[in-house]
Amino acid sequence: MKLFYFARIDIQYEDASARHTLEFCRQFAAMGHDVTLFVPAVGPPRTVDNVSVVYVPVLSRKPAVTFFTFYFSLIFYFFYYGCKLKPDVVYTRQQQMEWMVTWLCLVLPFKYVIEVNGLSLVELKISGASKWIQTITRWMEYWVFRLPHKIVTSSVQIRDNLCKDYHLKSDHFLVVSNGANPEIFHPMDKNVCLERLGLDDKKMYLAFIGSLKIWHKLDNILLALHPLAEKHPHLHLLIVGEGEGRAEIEKVIAENNLEGRVTLTGEKAFEEVPYYINAADICLVTYLDKPGLSPLKIFDYMACGKPIVSNGVGGIEDLFRANHVGLLVDSEETEGWARSIDRLLDDPGLRLEMGNNGRQAVLNEFNWRSICERIGKTLESL
Repeated sequence: MKLFYFARIDIQYEDASARHTLEFCRQFAAMGHDVTLFVPAVGPPRTVDNVSVVYVPVLSRKPAVTFFTFYFSLIFYFFYYGCKLKPDVVYTRQQQMEWMVTWLCLVLPFKYVIEVNGLSLVELKISGASKWIQTITRWMEYWVFRLPHKIVTSSVQIRDNLCKDYHLKSDHFLVVSNGANPEIFHPMDKNVCLERLGLDDKKMYLAFIGSLKIWHKLDNILLALHPLAEKHPHLHLLIVGEGEGRAEIEKVIAENNLEGRVTLTGEKAFEEVPYYINAADICLVTYLDKPGLSPLKIFDYMACGKPIVSNGVGGIEDLFRANHVGLLVDSEETEGWARSIDRLLDDPGLRLEMGNNGRQAVLNEFNWRSICERIGKTLESL
């Protein structure tokens, strides 16, 4: 099968979107498919094993300019490579402007499939976007969702919301969870990781890994450190990542005298992330309530065999209850976080059991190979 993948992402930067795209392309190539990835030319070229990468020119690295010029340029690049290589399937990470190119599925012999990993309108509301931006986005998405031959979503909640908001049929969807690469993310000796990272081996560590988006509300986790410290004086929180939420986190730390209990590492190279996860005793997830959450960090934690504490929103609670990989806070207030974290700190056996459950769940189901095989069967059936 010849597969074109359109993604308006910077593959030089290993955030969740880039990693998801690259894992997909590598796995499909390893399965014997011919994969061509189209991305904006916003950095130096990068080699992706067994995948042809086409860098589409854009006028600027500024997101708004890249947003429009990538798809404008892609029209011409798609015509050229489409006529030359004749793809069977065009697969995209859903973007509102992709209709500029993908409407050609109405006249050219390729199947068009989009993948939806989140609800744009929900994220725009959380970000405080204006009403007119939300209205234009809804209008564009209405037409985007009418073009594909199949829609892949990472959760049932996303599928159900799209069906309701855009009057789509549920049998037009394939629901496949996100996952992890168990060869990259795997259990390691904690002391070896602590030494590599220069961390104190006398401390116990909590870890939050990921981009510091405004929908990651870390306030109550930070405030839980004071009551936890009375019983666990050597407890320390690692926050690994960067983003627009950092300023608010720094403010909470300063106002509550938490400087000695929290380390903000900033952005770390992708190859360092498994070491930070394995240096932790407990890993953390927190979100504002967004339907259909399937964050990569959870599966990375699971693949490393780490127990997790999370608030139960967006479908995360279903994953936890089905696989027994961690504790859900009984209250999203400070006391709820403190209770759940304290319970795991006091019970090494429970931490080990939940960590083992997570690792096994990734090996059995939540790994990119299994995920891509399911998607591949659907693409071939088209």
